Amino acid sequence: MRLKPANHKLIICAGALFSLALLSRPVRSAETVTFVLRNGDRITGTLTSENTNRVVLSTPWIKELTIPTGQISKREHIAAAEKPPAPAVAVGATAGTTSPELKIKPARLLAGEINLGADLGFSEKNRQLYSGKAKIILAWERLKNTFDYDFSYGRTARILSANRMDGFSKTDFDLGRPFYVYSLGGAGYDEIRKINLRYEIGPGLGYHLVQLTNLVVNPEVGVDYQAQDLADNTTTKLFFYRFAENVTWQLNSKLSMDEKFEFFPRVEEFEQYRFRFETNFRYHLMANLSLNLTVIDQYDTQPPDAVTRNDLQLRSSVGVKF
Repeated sequence: MRLKPANHKLIICAGALFSLALLSRPVRSAETVTFVLRNGDRITGTLTSENTNRVVLSTPWIKELTIPTGQISKREHIAAAEKPPAPAVAVGATAGTTSPELKIKPARLLAGEINLGADLGFSEKNRQLYSGKAKIILAWERLKNTFDYDFSYGRTARILSANRMDGFSKTDFDLGRPFYVYSLGGAGYDEIRKINLRYEIGPGLGYHLVQLTNLVVNPEVGVDYQAQDLADNTTTKLFFYRFAENVTWQLNSKLSMDEKFEFFPRVEEFEQYRFRFETNFRYHLMANLSLNLTVIDQYDTQPPDAVTRNDLQLRSSVGVKF
């Protein structure tokens, strides 16, 4: 029997709609899942739809969060309280099926951010202050390397008011949640605080205390060797304990905050200590562009002669992620 042209068009349209429904099928019931990303992050939410290219989650802080499947390492189903935990299921497979596990390439990540700021004033006393920060993250499976670079340079009425530079490298190795080990190294100088050169190195242990969709908290403990060559030609070489924590908090779709605090009491004299504190507030103008407010505070109970113990900085900058 020959079909009329109109019937041909009807069949083609019906087939296209059926294929589209298969490729982007809504979840039949509210299903809570955790996706483990290739960079080690874990995102938990209610699965609303998925296809071969992406999944869409509903989380407490964003109604629709789209994740490309290429960024997902594995899927973990959150079972009901009376049921045993469901095993991890590969992306693209549904719990309870016998679909073959998707072969996942080794997790890799290269990401970074650059912040640049300036404080300029031209009046009775001219002032110029330039600052910048850069961060690069390299990750491979359970290994993550973070490189931080920071500088500031400025003059007020032709007098040097800032000239400092610091660089840090931190390597984390995940032992299997929730613990990880780290190795920290850094170097820099600060002409205003009369430090010609400073460097440090030390290992330690970290713990993934909180890992929510929008909040991550990691406390750390370790030891740290710090040396300083001062402007008066003296050198200090000391051992410290290191108690630290870092927090990342996504307040909403536009505003985020990260914070880091490091406390260094001396091994020989606990009442002598140093600390470093830094927090960054980011307002995201678009996906890769943000306005930033940074607070940096450093304290030393035994600074070089004629230098104050506390060093507080407030910076504003524009940030670009890549």
